[in-house]
Amino acid sequence: MAHAIGVWYRQEVGKTAARYDGAVPRINASTIEEHRRATRRALFTGAHDLFGRVGYVETTLGDIAAHAGIGRTTFYDYFVDKEDLLASLVEESLPEVFATMIDEIPRTMSLRDQLAGLAVSMVEFVVSDPVFGLILHQDVPRLGPEAQRRIAVTHQNLMTEFARIYRLGVEAGEFRDMPFDLAGHFIIDVVMSGARTMLKSEEPKQRFHEVAEETVRFLLGGLGTG
Repeated sequence: MAHAIGVWYRQEVGKTAARYDGAVPRINASTIEEHRRATRRALFTGAHDLFGRVGYVETTLGDIAAHAGIGRTTFYDYFVDKEDLLASLVEESLPEVFATMIDEIPRTMSLRDQLAGLAVSMVEFVVSDPVFGLILHQDVPRLGPEAQRRIAVTHQNLMTEFARIYRLGVEAGEFRDMPFDLAGHFIIDVVMSGARTMLKSEEPKQRFHEVAEETVRFLLGGLGTG
């Protein structure tokens, strides 16, 4: 009986025996609402795991459903499609990550050091969570406009903090004054270039200090008044 159920389950979620041969996962909850929350969390966990091991493009909805312990058709009770799942996963995770990143940089530091600290934290984030790092740099540009818009919104607190530091730096004479939107593009492009370098490195952890140091040097050199 257990074997028959396992075969049915693999067929239901669109998986083959070669890709899934484990026990059917179970989600235990006392109420419907708790079950929905637990299932949603399981879908997020499965997506994050599979995107990291298999890649966003290669991961199928059947893979994610199997990981979460639901049928493939049940997936659509929670998300419209894979892009909706990815955008929701980013919305669920990144604002808190960025908020913590910002809170860990003391405002008693000089503005140059605050900017440097935030830039290094962004590069370090790519090393510590290559799943989101890779997705944000490689897969997001391929998504539809609505998914891209939703993901961009999750960066708002980070962009606001970069803007605050730059504006105060200009007022204090630490940074050169330039059109605000141009300065914003320069800052983000430099930091993201450092992050992309980490993603392409065969040994990203070994290169972290080198990449972080040069990213900060280039960033502060470009914004400096000298």
